[in-house]
Amino acid sequence: MTEALAVVLAYLIGSIPVSWLMFYWRSGGEDLRVVGDLNVGSANAMREGAGPPWGHIALLGDIGKGLLAVSIARWLDLPVGWWVACGYIVIVAHMFPIWLGFRGGRGAATVLGAAGAFLPWQFGITMAVGGTVFLIVRIAELGILMVAAPLPFLAVAADQPVEVIVFCFTAPILAGLKAGFDRWRRAQAARAAREDP
Repeated sequence: MTEALAVVLAYLIGSIPVSWLMFYWRSGGEDLRVVGDLNVGSANAMREGAGPPWGHIALLGDIGKGLLAVSIARWLDLPVGWWVACGYIVIVAHMFPIWLGFRGGRGAATVLGAAGAFLPWQFGITMAVGGTVFLIVRIAELGILMVAAPLPFLAVAADQPVEVIVFCFTAPILAGLKAGFDRWRRAQAARAAREDP
């Protein structure tokens, strides 16, 4: 029963469209899915008018979703395999939220939060590095890469269970695949618009 509760909560938490809600509120009712790069993420929300303070809050919200979902599985004293399962579920829920017709974000920030639940102090260090890089170069993707890339190796160094190590390696790949899928979908839509003006 507690396993089912953790899984359901992970999906519901992950499916909360934090960046979309923030942008909707700040823009006076615009849909984040139809502006900028069409991504339901904090970087797009910030670029398209939510502004840095509110975009940063949205980023923390998306990170917090991953952190909370995995932490709930831990608080329920479930085996580590269920922590990892909830980590994947919260990411997939962010990518395919029921509230937005299963059209969500890429999941990078939620991946970071979920990984951070396994490696709290290591995550704090990589977040500080990634945040500094972002403040210098203003490229969100590079900042996220600086946070995510070291985590699998830090998980190995910290002698984490194999399930956690596998998660830290594969979850960022999942976010990358979603980003690639979104780019492909945008290219297909642009091609269709050119062919049928």
